Amino acid sequence: MAVSLGLVLACVYALVFSCCHGFSPVITCFVPLGQTQIATRIAERTAVSAASGGCGRPVADAPAQGGAEMARCHLEPALAPRNGSVLKVIVIDRISTANQDPKSNADQRAMVHQWVEDRFDGPIEWTHISGQGSGECVDRKQVLEAEELVESGQYDLAVMEDLGRHMRRVHAVLFCELCEDMETRLVAINDDIDTFKEWRLHAFFAAMKHEASNKDTSERIKRTLRHRFAQGEVVQCPIFGYVKPQGAKNDDDLQKDPAAEPIFEEWFRRLDDGAAYSEISDWLNENGVHTGPYCRCDKWSGKMVARITKNPILKGLRVRNNMKSKRVNKSGKYKSVKARPDERLERCCPHLAFFEPQYYDRVIRKVKQRNAGCRPGRPGSKHPCSGRPKKRTVWPGQHIFCGICGRLYRYGGHGQNDHLLCRGAYEYRCWNAITVDGPEAAEKIASAVFDEISRLPEFDSTLIAMIREESEKLDSHREERIRELANADQKLDREIQNVMGAVRQTGGSPSLLAELARLEADKERNQLVRDELEQTPRQAIDIPSIEEVKRLARESFEGLAVDSLEFGRHIRRLIPKIKVFPCRLIDGGHIVLRARFTLNLAPLVSGGDQPDDLLESLTRTMNVDLFDPPQREEFRERVVALRSAINPKTGKNHTEAEVARNCGITITAAQRAAALQRKMDQLGLSDPFVPVTEPPGDYKKLRRHQHRRYSFRPLEDAGQT
Repeated sequence: MAVSLGLVLACVYALVFSCCHGFSPVITCFVPLGQTQIATRIAERTAVSAASGGCGRPVADAPAQGGAEMARCHLEPALAPRNGSVLKVIVIDRISTANQDPKSNADQRAMVHQWVEDRFDGPIEWTHISGQGSGECVDRKQVLEAEELVESGQYDLAVMEDLGRHMRRVHAVLFCELCEDMETRLVAINDDIDTFKEWRLHAFFAAMKHEASNKDTSERIKRTLRHRFAQGEVVQCPIFGYVKPQGAKNDDDLQKDPAAEPIFEEWFRRLDDGAAYSEISDWLNENGVHTGPYCRCDKWSGKMVARITKNPILKGLRVRNNMKSKRVNKSGKYKSVKARPDERLERCCPHLAFFEPQYYDRVIRKVKQRNAGCRPGRPGSKHPCSGRPKKRTVWPGQHIFCGICGRLYRYGGHGQNDHLLCRGAYEYRCWNAITVDGPEAAEKIASAVFDEISRLPEFDSTLIAMIREESEKLDSHREERIRELANADQKLDREIQNVMGAVRQTGGSPSLLAELARLEADKERNQLVRDELEQTPRQAIDIPSIEEVKRLARESFEGLAVDSLEFGRHIRRLIPKIKVFPCRLIDGGHIVLRARFTLNLAPLVSGGDQPDDLLESLTRTMNVDLFDPPQREEFRERVVALRSAINPKTGKNHTEAEVARNCGITITAAQRAAALQRKMDQLGLSDPFVPVTEPPGDYKKLRRHQHRRYSFRPLEDAGQT
């Protein structure tokens, strides 16, 4: 295959550039889309690089006799610790999948340890970042941890087997630039990358090489699987109704399960008669039909029934590549999308058909037409939530949890887009089917939070004195520790002088030299601890005023709409979790929801390390009603106050008619409000709402628990705030 002149010139330029800068000339070339990738090494690694492992100088030949130490490699510039004594090293190792041997991480660490120890003779402090995950995923925990360590500015060296052990694509180059900015030396051994030298060209080609290698491997696997599928192979985990004999290699070896034939006949007869997928799953569970040997669930669900129903293998047609994975470049993760029609593969297998194609297609068309009106959005359009990350859900979505079962509330409750319903109620795992009006709940919670912030009292003088006393104790402990280390240093100096005197007299025995080395190491460690303590600032705790806290709160939310994403992000900092609990008036009526959460204003205060006493004073446990109270509760206190007051015109207590007229309500409403107060007094309650811990028998709107699929399964933290 001919290679373009421009490509050749690019390779030659890269070769000359790398040779001029002392790098081993390893060049990876790429051709336009549609051609096979040309991954040609323009020249093999030089003998110098091969012998030194990328250290830049050859290693001395090993002695012929075993047991003699190999001469150490030298690195230019040499490895040097920031603090002048201990070299702080970050070691990054990774495996891609859970199927890989975890010992591979240990092998990578051993290689890196040997490489560093061959180039530095002093003490080394190791920090390991090990993990398992795709190198294309840029939001892995290990990636964030490595960036934080480098940004701390305390580490001298970040070393790995190759750049792909940390990240792939351009993000690997960006990490190299971060290390360069923080003056943390980065070395990728097998890629010949050293950020204390000219490294950009090597990093660019290494990143492209790892990316291209992944792409080539993926295409090769796909090509192989497509060809084998066309030959009847790639028989992995068949669905319910099929038997895969031991040693089966292709679809000719697959067999239909005779016991499944009457089940499928009744299954499709019910669908043809108008039954829903959930009804089919209930019927299968009632009759004890097993879900299949390769299914992880032991109970049928509506989704599982729908998935098997739509599988065309039931009419004798095997399908592959109906869906494919696509990388999201922003995160590096993959999502499943619909494949193009030309990528879909089909293979006829008449011996696997349970139904005639005409009958199967007719039932599927009928079910699709019947369910067309249940799909969110307009016909033919995308799902309203398609492509929308959960983090962009309008608050309080993804923030409210059910106090009964502990599961998350989600939008779409009872067919209303702006109402939230417990996920457990959707799945018949919770009886709490009371919805939350999203916009109304957002307004009520935000208003309650702002009111609470405005009513914050000033810090108690006793609290301030206690915090300052704690700060003074911390300072005194630090000073005492510094004095102890100074005394220990003086003692070590005397012991070192004694040992040195003994060495001068005796000529230096191995035991004396070892003792001298130990004493010097102890003194060096003490000096490091003293330096850190002396550089640590005094524990001056800044106690903000309440007015400062209120100002910070106003600035955080100023100009933000309650339904904006920014408002949601700010409020989540102050409220970690919101739980809603059903409650009801003591005289009956509708069941409503009351929110309970902990308001923590500490994130508004600058500085992360604050005393526990100060944090407690900035924390509040709040209850917010997510409903408008009924009329009898809304006017209860006013009615009771007027009934006990004297009418100045008559000199007697107000009558029911006068109270009702004064409040602008009917006499019946005033009587109900007074009756509610009498019942509260009788029960000794100050709050007319009582918690509902189980579905009441007299409330017909809660019937989830009466469904035959209902099984109450609360989470471990259910009921906790």
